[in-house]
Formats: sequence, C-alpha cells, structure tokens
Amino acid sequence: MTGSPDDAGTRTPQPSAGRSSTPARRSPADAWADLEASFTGDDLELSHRRGTRHSRPGKGRRRILGYLLVAVFAFILGTGTGYARGYFASGAVGREVTVVVPTGATLSSIAAELEAKGVVKHARAFVIRAESDGYATKFMPGTYTLHQNEPYEELVALLAKGEHPPTVKVSIPEGLTLKQAARRVAAGVDTITAADYVAVARDDPPPFRLGGYKRGTTLEGMLFPATYEVDPKVKARAFVDEQLTAFNENFAKVDMARALKAHLTPYDVVIIASMIDREALVPDDRPLVSAVVWNRLRKGMLLQFCSTVQYALGKTKPVLSFNDLKIDSAYNTYKHPGLPPAPISNPGLAALLAAAAPAHVDYLYFVARNDGSGRHYFSSSYAQFLADQRKAEANGQ
Repeated sequence: MTGSPDDAGTRTPQPSAGRSSTPARRSPADAWADLEASFTGDDLELSHRRGTRHSRPGKGRRRILGYLLVAVFAFILGTGTGYARGYFASGAVGREVTVVVPTGATLSSIAAELEAKGVVKHARAFVIRAESDGYATKFMPGTYTLHQNEPYEELVALLAKGEHPPTVKVSIPEGLTLKQAARRVAAGVDTITAADYVAVARDDPPPFRLGGYKRGTTLEGMLFPATYEVDPKVKARAFVDEQLTAFNENFAKVDMARALKAHLTPYDVVIIASMIDREALVPDDRPLVSAVVWNRLRKGMLLQFCSTVQYALGKTKPVLSFNDLKIDSAYNTYKHPGLPPAPISNPGLAALLAAAAPAHVDYLYFVARNDGSGRHYFSSSYAQFLADQRKAEANGQ
C-alpha cells in the first residue's frame, strides 16, 4: 500500500485474520480532551473535535486543574454560606441589651456591635448570611432593644423595619379650658407640669398668627383638642407647638365666607366655637347655639351665656346665682355686650365649623331640657323661653 510522502517509513498495522477489529484502547486523558472544553486565555471554549489528539500532553492536565479550582471555590462559598445559615439555627435567647445603630453604619460595623453585645456569636457569620439574604444595605439606624442570641429572622426583621422611639399618648377632649388641658398634659407627660404648660400657653406664648388674634395674649382657644403621641421627655413649649400646628391644619377646613361677610374675624369664630363647645352637648345643637349667638350679635342683644360667667368664676356650677351674674369681668356676657375678649375653651373642628356656618333659624333663646338627653329647647320669643324653662324644671322633678 502506497502512502503519501509524509508517511514514508510508517505503516498502519492491518488486522490479521482471526483478530478482532476493535480499536486500540485510549487513555482517559485522550477521552477527556475529546469531550471537554479547553481554556484559551480567560475564555472557556467548547471543543468537540472527535478523534483529534492534542499535540501538548500537559494541556489536559491544566484543564483538569482549572476545573478543580472552580469546584473548590464553589464548595468553599457554599460551605461558608451554609455555615452562616446553620450558625443561627439554635441557641437559647438571653437577656435584653441595647444596641445603637448610627446613621451611615456599614453592615460590618453593625455586625461587630451585635457581636460585642452578644446578640450574635460571630460577626462574620452574620455578615455572610445577611449579605446572602439581601440585607446588606437594608438595616436602619436607631436604638434597639434586642436579646442576646436573638433568632436571626427576628433580628434582621427588626433591623430592617427600624426602631421607633417610645411615646406617650395624651388625650385632650373638646371644650376643655387651658387650665383643664394643663392638668391633662401634666398627668400624661412626666416632664411637663401644669404650671409649665400654663406658663407657655398663657403667660409667654410662642409666636402665633390668626386674623383678629393679638400676638402675645393667651392661646386659649387654639390649643387644639386631640390625642397626641409625643416623646416621653417632651417639654411644654414643644407640646403647645404641636397643638398649634394641629389647630392650623384643622382651621384650614373652616369656610370663613359667611363669617367674613358678617364682619367676624377668624379669632371671633374661635371665640364663638369655644362657647358652643361649652354649651352644646350633642352634635345637632351646635349649629343652633351658633345661630343664637349670631342673631343676638346682629340685634345688639347681650349674649347672656352662663358658660362665659362660669369661665370668669373659674369653676363650673350647675346653677348660677344672681350674685354670680353680677361678677365684674369682661367675660360676663350678662353685663358686657358682644363677644368675650378671648375664647373660654379649646374647641374642636365640629364647633369651629358650626361657629362659621350657623343654622338658618331665628332662635334667640335656649335652655337645657334637663331630661338626660343633653339637648336644649330653642325659641325665638321670650314667652316661649319662659315656657321652656318651666318644662325643663318639670323634667328634673
């Protein structure tokens, strides 16, 4: 058999008679070279060149070494993450500790603080797992009350949510006077005394603007009644500031169109509302009491509200005596015409709305029904008012 010139001196053995035609057994390195990829530079190239031998015997070994390194790296990474996950799987929860996470703290610094306080046993394990779970940049600054050996899921949930500072709630009902509100605030906040509150709200009030209000006078009327959630260490001035903010937000909802047309200032409306909240005990009576005030002002009549006299007396009496009605005070609307000089309570939004928009009725009088309903009898004539008074006396017997 004649071959090419390059094959001179080399013959391919021919199978002899009776011998098997099975090819000669190939080494594992040869099989690997045929089936697996080869490394070229930094890229991984797949080669399926069957039957082609590599000219350099060491190339297959380098390829195997590369695969072994990748496998070892994956094993180490998987083992590290698995270790970090398993590290938090058990352990008894210990005592409470306080952990401060400052603004801008890194995950590593947070982990170090947690380890120092005993919340986690190993900072690095916490970092590995937190990064693996996507919490690397999600922890919020704050002061946390945690436990030693805190369970991982609870710990990361708390840190990601953020710790809110403790607060206290103070509820101030509608229609309380400044002094009554002071006692409420003092009872709910340890850092504020009733005297502190009165000093800020009445004697040295912060700057406040409202049409008709004289700057520097008592803030009675604008200390908005609501439930406030405040810092346990809040001071009186800060608390009063919150009430003034709430007042402004609510007064913005009051339509002043009718009041301005009647030559009433926003402060006048607050004064009327303060009287309404001291007289009307049920919602339906508010616009009716407001109408009595408006109608009497328009006619130039004395308002003759018992609530203003009680404010002048500094106490609430079920029945006023004739001597009480003679008290020498600008708040005595039995003696002085027009509105009192300032609000007599701190009204809520419903009273403010009623004060600016009274019912379209011609009532001039009202008297408590005295039947347990909290309602009033309203009338347009003095004769009917006297009849209503007799009815109310009979209801009380």
